[in-house]
Amino acid sequence: MEQKEKRKIILALSGGVDSGMSIRKLKNSGWQEIFGANHIVCKGVKSSSPEVLGKAESLCKAENIPFYVVDAVKEFKQTIISDFINKYIEGFTPNPCVICNETIKFTWFYDTVVKKLLEEDKIKEQEKVFFATGHYAQIEEKNGNLFIKKGVDRTKDQSYMLYRLPREILSRCVFPLGTVHKKDLIIEAKELGYSFETVKESQDICFIEGEYGDFIKQNCPENTPKIKQGNITDTDGNYLGKHKGYIYYTVGQRKGLSLGSGPWYVVEVDAKRNRVVVGRDFQQGQNKFTIEKTNWFIEATESSAIECNVMVRYNSSEKPCKVEINANNCATVFLEEKTVITPGQSAVFYKEDIVLGGGIISGMDTERSLPCSRGGQHP
Repeated sequence: MEQKEKRKIILALSGGVDSGMSIRKLKNSGWQEIFGANHIVCKGVKSSSPEVLGKAESLCKAENIPFYVVDAVKEFKQTIISDFINKYIEGFTPNPCVICNETIKFTWFYDTVVKKLLEEDKIKEQEKVFFATGHYAQIEEKNGNLFIKKGVDRTKDQSYMLYRLPREILSRCVFPLGTVHKKDLIIEAKELGYSFETVKESQDICFIEGEYGDFIKQNCPENTPKIKQGNITDTDGNYLGKHKGYIYYTVGQRKGLSLGSGPWYVVEVDAKRNRVVVGRDFQQGQNKFTIEKTNWFIEATESSAIECNVMVRYNSSEKPCKVEINANNCATVFLEEKTVITPGQSAVFYKEDIVLGGGIISGMDTERSLPCSRGGQHP
């Protein structure tokens, strides 16, 4: 990015080491004006607490940059929480962080902060304002097109979480931590005299504290009659025991089944029959599955095929696959080896460290296994 472009940028931050060092990286790389911002997504949770918001504000004051707080409770509930609950009721295991990045953080939240800046005369109409977050990912240009790329620190890489970003907004996205390792960042922060130990990282969903099933029952009482005890069966339909409500289980789960003669693994959550199906380790995994609501950074036309790698869950290992593009933003994925597939999670496709696109896992099928050659379509 040319220096003359580096004028004004919004940084979404929480007050932790990633946030603080993102400010430092942006300043060192020549950004002229930085605006810090955070949003309240849900009342009464740590991520939206006065403590976290106060740390972010204090950090911005120390760095002499303005700080904005956006109330996103209504939008977040309508878009993210409602979808999360509905998907669990349907027997899926959704990833709300992925949907939030697409529909709230990088779009609605950004637009809302831009509107505030316009109202305060901090920016001008039609002025390009960039948007930065502390995600460990990168933006790379290939053949005139922009792609999301894995962060240099593979142990922290968050490119999977960003695959649903609209293609047209990549030109305004900046990831100042994409080229650094977290351990080096912490060392650098200490050398600069910063202390961020009070903000704890979390891999949990930001709007839930406790069990997901309990949250769903508390926030969706009209569906409580559906969330009741049911049968746990093996793959042949034999009765093995009772479950406490299918929403408390997810495909691949081993713990908490309370069954004898184990180990058992959840292989299906059958919401329509209020049934949890379990199997042995060798009965886990699929060779084929379908995805919907796809988002591509390459030209993926109907009937085309892509040979690449796929990640079927955040931080899981990549698997070789072949993707056949179908109509209505859907696709079928064929794996070289059986892999545990969880409906509701995302399948994200990679060629080396470049994100090609992805979609929401909608169904599983073991009827056909198709060997893949290496190569195929890539940016």
